[in-house]
Amino acid sequence: MVKHTIVALDDFWVSPSPNFDHEIIEYPTTGPDQLVERMKPATIVTTAAMKVTRAGIEAAENLQLIVCTGTGSDHIDKVAARERGVTVCNVPAQNTDSVAEHAFALYYALRRHVVELHHITAAGDEWPKGHVFRRLDPPPRVNSEETLVVVGYGAIGKAIERMGKALGMQVLIAERKDAQHAREGRVAFAEAIRQGTIVIVSAPLDASTRGMIAGPELAMMDPTARLINVGRGGVVDERALAQALKDRKIGGAATDVFETEPATAATSPLLEAGIPNLVLSPHIAWYSSKTKQGTLKTIKANLEAFVAGRPINVV
Repeated sequence: MVKHTIVALDDFWVSPSPNFDHEIIEYPTTGPDQLVERMKPATIVTTAAMKVTRAGIEAAENLQLIVCTGTGSDHIDKVAARERGVTVCNVPAQNTDSVAEHAFALYYALRRHVVELHHITAAGDEWPKGHVFRRLDPPPRVNSEETLVVVGYGAIGKAIERMGKALGMQVLIAERKDAQHAREGRVAFAEAIRQGTIVIVSAPLDASTRGMIAGPELAMMDPTARLINVGRGGVVDERALAQALKDRKIGGAATDVFETEPATAATSPLLEAGIPNLVLSPHIAWYSSKTKQGTLKTIKANLEAFVAGRPINVV
């Protein structure tokens, strides 16, 4: 059996030692200018977030497998991989509960102005003056008054639906934006966006979802509605969202994902100082003990299944 060289382009998740002859070359992170050289010796590459480009794939003459150590695979040039006969697989559904729960954590932080009120309370000067509750005006809804719209009805979307119903919310499942007819149990995309008081996006990023929620969609939302994105950056147009918040066109927004990551003030208009009613987190929704245990187990299974000639979780 051939000895495999596994190159881990980042150290988010490094597989437990697989049961075949191998060596592992591990890097904490890999920059674009380092990719080609580091991929050259690989028969297998693992990556959580580092982009794997055509140049990297073509430089690795013996490359057979790319393992995405998370659910997303939009950072892989899958066209180049297919052309070279390289298999690409991912780790599906390990972060489902974690991401769904984080979506609601962002929602409650936004609805109850938790971050803002923390700073007010810690400062110790505004509360004694009275009427600090006015910071929440208009008075926030309670769960039973909310209409939750789920955009992206995969495993995470289904978990969000389940949690929303358990919390007493009315839940609508948005149909695909380009669909001619709404399937049973779903609501036409535009109609769902209009009806929602909470819109939670859990859709992946591809050609059909890029910019799916932009200026026109934000304009049709209820002016008190809140938008939460735990899907992928790029699904929501960041510039349009920042402007809608500044203009008070919607009630608020929160996002765990950005079009360019890590996000900086130079890459994302959402990091501009002073945007109102906005809560941000650094693509951390996936991280939990359950995610870690399941992910490591699945990465190992992906590696061993491929080497045994029975690849799984192929994307």
